[in-house]
Amino acid sequence: MAIATSQITIIDYNDALSLTGFISSNKATTQIYNPDNGSFTPDWSVSPYVVLTPSLFIMGTSTDIIASNNVQSIEWYDATAPTTKLTASSTYGLSAFTAGQNRPLTIKQNILTGSTLSKDFIVEIVYKDPSTGLNLTYKTSISFGRITNGGGITNAIVTSPAGNIFKNGGGGTLTAKADLWRGNTIDSTSVTYQWYSQDASQATDVGGGVGWKKLDGTYNMGTTGYATNTLTIPNTAVANLQVFKCVVTDTDSLSNTYNQTFSGTIVFIDQTDPIQVSVTSSGGDVFKNGVGSSTLTAKVFQAGTEIDTTSPYKYTYKWYKYDKNGSLVTGWGGTGIDYKTGKTLSIGDPDVDTKATFAVEIS
Repeated sequence: MAIATSQITIIDYNDALSLTGFISSNKATTQIYNPDNGSFTPDWSVSPYVVLTPSLFIMGTSTDIIASNNVQSIEWYDATAPTTKLTASSTYGLSAFTAGQNRPLTIKQNILTGSTLSKDFIVEIVYKDPSTGLNLTYKTSISFGRITNGGGITNAIVTSPAGNIFKNGGGGTLTAKADLWRGNTIDSTSVTYQWYSQDASQATDVGGGVGWKKLDGTYNMGTTGYATNTLTIPNTAVANLQVFKCVVTDTDSLSNTYNQTFSGTIVFIDQTDPIQVSVTSSGGDVFKNGVGSSTLTAKVFQAGTEIDTTSPYKYTYKWYKYDKNGSLVTGWGGTGIDYKTGKTLSIGDPDVDTKATFAVEIS
């Protein structure tokens, strides 16, 4: 799984800032649909609506600059139509762009209907680098999903009532809440809860499955409530990202699901010390008259400090090439291989036809 990406275009771009960001939502990214009565939980058509708020950072800093006057535009897109800008309508609330504002997107209808089980939204931000005068474009996305829960179906659903992102250098805690849904009703009687954290070193099943470490009095990562329906998570328990699972057991001997277990997972992200990567070019970013060469280096940062600087490297680096039209060059790494590997990448003028973009992905 890729944990960070970056890219460089070999033209006049190398001195520009590197940007990163994310989209936060005031509601859970999973919506429950009950076909028995056609209801949605939460109901996006009722105020308070879903509000998506973009954040933008200069790589290596923790100050959100989305409201900076250097932001030239903020545009929203439905990922199914990535070239059509969203505008204000009965479905979406969206004000005109004004410098100094974060231009959130409001969703006012239940759009995960029919065969639409998921929906991705993309925000595109143009930021003017005050040092170089270049306009830099940054894109990021957020995903929503729908699950069906009716007709006696029982599911464990995990949500994050206060959001799932630690950001802006803040400490404190966030919570994960697990509920056992029967149809459109939460069953909170005669059920038990047990929380787990994803850990690849957990080779035996201790109740959550292989790869899931049980949270208890001996091992808890600083969390509390690991045997209740609400897990309280400190930011110290989340390094970049952490997945938690709750296993809910029905202990009602009169229930038709007696002794059965149900589980749900949720991801928490630490934006205060994310793994970020930028690309430098030893030969600059312009090849003149068909002559030039350069060594591209992927530099990895965490909390503003460069890491993974000594071989053998901790991360795997995959390089992809996009041509002057922005299309991925397939087979660039060999027959059937679209990427090259290594912390550094040597390129020459044969690799650049007018313009080429080299993107690195680390995992």
